[in-house]
Amino acid sequence: MIEKIKKVPFLSKTALFIALDKNPNTLRNTIDYWIKNKTLIRIKRGFYVFSSFLDKKDNALYYSKFLATKLIEPSYLSMEFMLQEHQMLTDVVYGYSIVTLKKTNVIKNKFGVFNFSSIKKDLFTGFSKISYGSMSWYVASKAKALFDYIYFNQDKFTAFSEDELLGLRLRLEVMTTKDWKEYEKYLKKAPKKMSQIYKIMKITLC
Repeated sequence: MIEKIKKVPFLSKTALFIALDKNPNTLRNTIDYWIKNKTLIRIKRGFYVFSSFLDKKDNALYYSKFLATKLIEPSYLSMEFMLQEHQMLTDVVYGYSIVTLKKTNVIKNKFGVFNFSSIKKDLFTGFSKISYGSMSWYVASKAKALFDYIYFNQDKFTAFSEDELLGLRLRLEVMTTKDWKEYEKYLKKAPKKMSQIYKIMKITLC
């Protein structure tokens, strides 16, 4: 049983309790010992991963992305992180930006800094599932990543000027006609201010 749970990428304390069949005090001591000798890694309170899982080929490479949408569910990678993936930001981004239906939060652990932003249910869309081995995570499309980034930066627009847009350090030329059509779908469910900012973006590209 222990070998089986070593292959699980996100392991709860309850799962360890069942697998090891130990009383709570013994389990606590076992977990503390494993963490101390780096056999087990604490992800957040009550959740762990075995170091041996991360030693498997490419597991460590994708693990932080998997963790990003697992720490708080439901959620998906978006905004700065995905814009960087699509080469739409001129600045280098550190950490993970995630959109969720749950409350805004920041979680820090040895795998990175995970910034969660809360969005309303109507706009919790525009993402797809990515899988690798036993791990899966969710990522925003290019259009949705841009939309979310603007959505959570609306307060930076007061004069609705090109200078305000340039301050976001975006490479909008990466967006295709298809991407813009997708972006426009989300505007129908967004505040009027988002449509005003959209007009600036389109003028800037002309």
